[in-house]
Amino acid sequence: MAERRLSVPALAILVVLVFMLSLVLGWAKLDLGQAFIQGTPDNIILFSVRLPRTLAAFLAGVAFSVSGLLLQRATGNDLSSPNIIGMNSGAGAAVLLFLSFFPGHFRLLPLAAFLGAAIALALVFVIASLSGRLGTSGSLILAGIAVNALFNAAISTISSLDPDTLTAYSAFSVGGFASVQFSSLAVPAVIIIVSVAAAFLLSSIIDVIRLGDEIASSMGYRPAVIRTILVLVAALLASSAVTFSGLLGFVGLVTPHIASFISGGEGRKTLLVSIFAGPVLVMLSDLLARTVIMPSELPAGVFMAAIGVPFFIYLLIRRSRG
Repeated sequence: MAERRLSVPALAILVVLVFMLSLVLGWAKLDLGQAFIQGTPDNIILFSVRLPRTLAAFLAGVAFSVSGLLLQRATGNDLSSPNIIGMNSGAGAAVLLFLSFFPGHFRLLPLAAFLGAAIALALVFVIASLSGRLGTSGSLILAGIAVNALFNAAISTISSLDPDTLTAYSAFSVGGFASVQFSSLAVPAVIIIVSVAAAFLLSSIIDVIRLGDEIASSMGYRPAVIRTILVLVAALLASSAVTFSGLLGFVGLVTPHIASFISGGEGRKTLLVSIFAGPVLVMLSDLLARTVIMPSELPAGVFMAAIGVPFFIYLLIRRSRG
C-alpha cells in the first residue's frame, strides 16, 4: 500500500515533466531565454503552437481516461471505452455534420459532439437490449462495434458530400493536436473540469455500484439512475475532447486498467490516478508524433493505437481464458 500511495505524487511529477518536455521539444528548438520576450519567434512558437497543443493533449488525456473509467464502472465491463462502444464515432459524425451546416459556430461544437455521443450510446444500449443480453459479458462491445461501423459510414458519407470537410477528415479520424488553438479549448476545458468534479462527487457511489445492484439497492441507492448519470458524465467528457482531439482512441480503455492496478481499485484513488496517467499517455504520444520523423509528423492517434490495440487483444485473451 505504501508503494501505491507514493505512486500518485510520482505520477504528478511525471505529468509536469512530460508537459515541460512537450513545450520544449519539437522541430524548432526553443531558447527559453527568448520564449518569454513578446514578439520573438520563440515566444510565438511557445504561446501560439506548443502551449495550446500541450494543453489540448493534457485535457484530452484527462477527459478520455475518466470517461473510460466511468463507462467501465457503469457497465461492469472492463472492455468499455468511448471509442470501442461508439461514443467517439458518434460525436465525430455529429461534429462533421454540424460543421457542414454551420461552419462558423465553433462554440457550439461541444453541444453537437455531446448529442452525437449520446445518440451513439443510446443505440448501443438499445441494440444490446434487443438482443436480450444487455447484462452479459461482451454484449455492449458487440453492439458498440455495430454502432461504430454505422457512424464511421456516416462520417465517410458527410466527408464525400461536403469536400470542405474532407481535408480535415483524415487527421480527425485518427486523432491529433496539430492545429489546436486556444480558442477551441475554452468551452471544452470548462466542461471537462466540471465533469471531472462531478466524477469525484460520484466516486464513493462508484464503489457501491461495483458491489452489485442488490447490495446497492439495499443501501438505499437506485443503481439504474446512478449508472445513467455515470454514462452521461462519461459522454460529456468524451464528446468535449473529440471537438479538439478528433477520434483519439484507446486512452479510455488502457488508462483505467493502469489506474486500477496502481490504486488497488478503490474509486477515488483510481479516479485520481486516471487523471494523471491519461495525460502522460496522450502527451507522450503527441510528443512522439511530432519528433519521430521531424520535420514532418504523424497523428498522435497512431501511437495511441500502437499501445491500445495490443492491450485490447490482451484483455480479450484474458477474458476468454478466465
